Amino acid sequence: MIRRFLVLIGLVLLTISSAKAGPNEDAVAARASWEQAYNAGDADKFAALYTKDAMLFGSTAQLFTGTDGVRAYFSKLPAGIKVKMGDQQAIATGPDVVLSSGFADFTLANGTVLPFRLTLAFVKVDGKWLVAQHHGSPVPK
Repeated sequence: MIRRFLVLIGLVLLTISSAKAGPNEDAVAARASWEQAYNAGDADKFAALYTKDAMLFGSTAQLFTGTDGVRAYFSKLPAGIKVKMGDQQAIATGPDVVLSSGFADFTLANGTVLPFRLTLAFVKVDGKWLVAQHHGSPVPK
């Protein structure tokens, strides 16, 4: 009886440990990496989180494309700006594509908080989630 119980527990643990994260968990982890890179203030780290052909609509009217465009956008942000991710929703459109929409608060060096809506399309490239499309806009008042 004890042997059967231990085998059953072992199977349950094996199933739990081999379970893959769902799209929401993948998006949460990818957005956490994005938040860390953004807050580090390093344009190269930030650009490394995007695909080579990424498209980015940030807080300006210009569409930035590719790694160089992402780096250029990040380099133009005000010094000392930080981000804190808020609530989000995510859906997987395939095994290597996750769409994530949610909220983020950007805080300027003077303490002013700018609430934004943020949509990121992640694609898995060589086992790593990268941003292929990014759109941010202020939360309407």
